[in-house]
Amino acid sequence: MKELRRLLGYASGLGRLYAVIALTSIIGAAVSLATPFVIKVATDWIVAIAAGQAVFSWQYLAGIAAALVGLAIVSLLATDIGGWFGDMMAIRMRRQLSERYYRHLFTLPQHYYDSEVTGTIINRLTRAIAGITQFLQFFSNNLLQMLLTMTITVVILVIYSWPIALLFILLVPVNLYLTARTSGKWQAYEKRINKHFDIASGRFAEVVGQMRLVKSFGTQQREASSFSGRLAKMVSLTGKQSRYWHTMNALRNLAFGVVNAAILCILFWQTAARYISIGDMIMLLTLVQQATFPLRNLSFFVDSYQRAVANSRDYMNALNEAPESDESDQTLEVTAGKVEFDHVNFAYEGDAHVLHDVTFSIESGKKIALVGESGGGKSTIANLLMRLYEPSSGSIVIDGQDISRHSRASVRAAIATVFQDSALFSGTIRENIVYGKPGASDAEVEAAARAANAWAFITDLKKGVDTEIGERGIKLSGGQKQRLSIARALLKDAPILILDEATSALDSKAEHEVQQALDRLMQHRTTLIIAHRLSTIASVDTIVTLKKGRVDEIGTPGELAKSGGIYAELLTLQTSADERTKKQLERYDIAIS
Repeated sequence: MKELRRLLGYASGLGRLYAVIALTSIIGAAVSLATPFVIKVATDWIVAIAAGQAVFSWQYLAGIAAALVGLAIVSLLATDIGGWFGDMMAIRMRRQLSERYYRHLFTLPQHYYDSEVTGTIINRLTRAIAGITQFLQFFSNNLLQMLLTMTITVVILVIYSWPIALLFILLVPVNLYLTARTSGKWQAYEKRINKHFDIASGRFAEVVGQMRLVKSFGTQQREASSFSGRLAKMVSLTGKQSRYWHTMNALRNLAFGVVNAAILCILFWQTAARYISIGDMIMLLTLVQQATFPLRNLSFFVDSYQRAVANSRDYMNALNEAPESDESDQTLEVTAGKVEFDHVNFAYEGDAHVLHDVTFSIESGKKIALVGESGGGKSTIANLLMRLYEPSSGSIVIDGQDISRHSRASVRAAIATVFQDSALFSGTIRENIVYGKPGASDAEVEAAARAANAWAFITDLKKGVDTEIGERGIKLSGGQKQRLSIARALLKDAPILILDEATSALDSKAEHEVQQALDRLMQHRTTLIIAHRLSTIASVDTIVTLKKGRVDEIGTPGELAKSGGIYAELLTLQTSADERTKKQLERYDIAIS
């Protein structure tokens, strides 16, 4: 129960619900045990009447009927009231565990997401928490009352017939032993099943998100076959898991059958020998049957518990992931926006260094472009500036302040970004534009959209800024999505801008409109550009060329055009449009314009 105790520790404020559930369980158990006593009294009375030792009375019969009806009413009230509180406890716990998991994900370092499949992260939430809450619902609505019923039944059996009590008690360790034998192997199967499910569902989410790519390459059958293969392995493992469980369950049922037969024989012998009355026999039979049912269901409880434990381990492993360390609560104060990289080195976890002794600066309000081969560290530099990663050594300074000594939130608040993939959320145009400034007025939204050259196409839409754009903005063109990204960055109005320029995939008209919006966005901001077009590079103040993670050259476009380095080579290559030249340019993520 250690794992579940830890999970229960993640939830809070449920003490009153536990208390009510416990109280209704006690009442329910008491009522279920009182009913056989009423039946015993009625049976002994009828036997006495048949033997001529008592007289039939309608009043006495009405009293028995009233007692049975009253007990039934109390039982249903206890069951349904306890059930409602159990359901509320489960859903409130589900909410708390879900919120805790979701909030924890925001604190994890970026490298966690670099190595995890999105579908797996989602499955941990749905599978683990669903298993946990289902178990708790079963526990609160059924198990506690069943355990109380079994315990009190044993006490009554000891009073009336110790041999029967001994046999009944024997069932408990036998059942628990066989169930425990099932547990370890069952969980091993469950872990393997979950692994295949995570991979299959993770790929499923990727395929759905990239359906146009899948269809354009005609790989539907291959993806479907891969998905089916994972599901087939799940079916095979589930078959083995189920066969093993039912084999052990058959042994449990055999033990119940043998012990139950022994109990009946003892009851019949004790009644025939007049050690107990017929009413006692009926009462004890009823009690044993009532208590045997939850004892049989104990295996289902253990099964539910096993699922909860197996499914919760990934959840707890995620919660055990160390969050981003942010030792300082000091706020970064940005006035001018000067950025300096001072002898920065960086390596991803377990990999060789990506950046080596990178040193350069961006003056306030100036534009600097990074040029280099794919994988040469351009995006890594941008990620380090946003503190998505931390340098292995060296420092990054904004306005004379080392950003590692200031809170991540304040660093990121000073930076606006326009990513290459125009990242948008499902929802409305307005919701995406105000993402960085939720309280923005209609006038501010319109001003940002106009500056981003987006207002014209927005007003052509039937619902304007309240138009739903679909998942990742699927209903919009590439140029429209990019202009919304620019409007979002404009509205944030941060002094530093990171621009992963994505105009190479746009047609000439869209590119022109986006470029105009980018020019407005860059005005009076310190801008770091990951370059994709030489036409954009030509207008920057400084170019930094990177070669194998090291700074190769720094200078103005005019200076580097004559230096014979990477930038000069790119300018020369751009004048030729043959296939060989295109491949050479692709090494540098440069589009021919």
